[in-house]
Amino acid sequence: MVTGFVDRAKGKTAIATQYQAPNTQFYCSSQDSITASASPNNTQAGAVLLQNQQNRITTVVTAGDSVRLPPCQVGAQVVVVNDAAANACNVWPSSSAQGGAAGGDRINALAQNGAFSLTVALGVTVFYGFSAGVWRTK
Repeated sequence: MVTGFVDRAKGKTAIATQYQAPNTQFYCSSQDSITASASPNNTQAGAVLLQNQQNRITTVVTAGDSVRLPPCQVGAQVVVVNDAAANACNVWPSSSAQGGAAGGDRINALAQNGAFSLTVALGVTVFYGFSAGVWRTK
């Protein structure tokens, strides 16, 4: 007897071989052990750019040390977790000069170019791009 799954899977690559390599359809890019930038005055311009879909911050020497999201595109999703010992980290959106929307990207109801405080207590935070230039968090 042929099951529905077998029927649907005919002629397709087996999952075990299709998704073996990182950065393919099933896997996503990830970076561990990120140190938030203690840039002068913890600014948007000096923040460490998050370049992967999953990002784990492990060092925030001083509260407010910074990282920056890439420019927000529709459908984008960036996962960030602050696993530092105690300090909150500022997560900045991209400015227009950094490729963000005119006037700069924003996060939730914050002003354009305003920093989001990512505390250790927040745990895993997902930044979603439902519309260009506006990150939403969950």
